[in-house]
Amino acid sequence: MTTGPLTDAAYKALLAQERRLLITGPSPRGWHRLQQVLECPSKYAWGYLGKKEEVERPPLVKGSLIHLGLAHHYQQLKETQQGRDPQVFYGPMEAIRLYGRLAGGLSAQWAEMACGVLEAYLKEYRNETWEIVDAEVLADGQIGGFRFTGRFDLVYRDRQGRIWVVDHKTTTRFKSNQRRFYSISGQMLGYRLLAQQKYGKDFAGIRLNMIQHTGSIEFQRFSLTPAPNRLSQFPRTVAFAENLIAKWTEHSKDPKDWPMVNSELVCF
Repeated sequence: MTTGPLTDAAYKALLAQERRLLITGPSPRGWHRLQQVLECPSKYAWGYLGKKEEVERPPLVKGSLIHLGLAHHYQQLKETQQGRDPQVFYGPMEAIRLYGRLAGGLSAQWAEMACGVLEAYLKEYRNETWEIVDAEVLADGQIGGFRFTGRFDLVYRDRQGRIWVVDHKTTTRFKSNQRRFYSISGQMLGYRLLAQQKYGKDFAGIRLNMIQHTGSIEFQRFSLTPAPNRLSQFPRTVAFAENLIAKWTEHSKDPKDWPMVNSELVCF
């Protein structure tokens, strides 16, 4: 989950709260930066070396708010299961509304929509029996000889003692090819390798928790299909992307000097 930027005043207001609000950003060495340089080195340079202008986009804001609510729901559930006080953290709807007030802009505009989605989600899965291991936990490991990180939205243990990593995905519309699409995603391949390092033989797999928030509110859950060839090649992909970044950063830190991928399939 990546929430949008808060102003200094909003952060001060947040620190003054007695309860905890889970605010996270992108993991420090995650897949997104590598994906960008593989798509187009110039795109990477403008995003990571240039003056990056924060632009609010409705789909991202909606997804971030729903993720925030889910994080609080599962963190409170974890606290309850482990015999601690869940009220140390805000409840899911409280968290969404508080963040909307502090961030303003589109976050304030879409906060009630996100609350409605969370209410439907909690009703749909009211009989859930997952044993929560972690919520919004940073996984940090080595892939291809380089540091690689990912933020697991949710980790749970099933009745057989197996550990599953869950990634929450929000969408405007479910599509039939999403299972295959995400199974070869660099983010999910990286998560699989990180989870193997972190949880060892107890790790069972990656599951997606899909939420359709536009039109009718609908839910799907499924395990990702293994992609063994992609997984075995992934460390080489990571190393190639990291070496590309290192080479061109040494050459120039001015984005205008970085090569473009001139294809209508990338950008125009």
